[in-house]
Amino acid sequence: MNKQERLRNMFQPSDSSTRTVRDLITGTEDLLRSTASYSGSEIEAARDKLKHQLDAAREQAKGWERAAWDRAREVSHATDEYVHENAWKSVAGAALIGVLAGICMMSDHRRR
Repeated sequence: MNKQERLRNMFQPSDSSTRTVRDLITGTEDLLRSTASYSGSEIEAARDKLKHQLDAAREQAKGWERAAWDRAREVSHATDEYVHENAWKSVAGAALIGVLAGICMMSDHRRR
């Protein structure tokens, strides 16, 4: 699995807010389709206003998605650079965390 795939999997639309926005957009589109047969200047004006708001919401959602992807790439690159520049510090930090976790587990095991 390459870096792009890992990033993509990290930001899959499993978030409930993402589903809620998509459901809202879908419901609004369904409402617009169901009212297409109605006529009248007020209904037409309301339908046009709703279409514009829906388009604006879609664009804003795309902007949020782009911003999230850009931020994830920045974090990924910064982390990658740090680990490459400080390889031994990273290895030592990971080893220290492993040793501390082992000590905690051993002390818990001895208490039983």
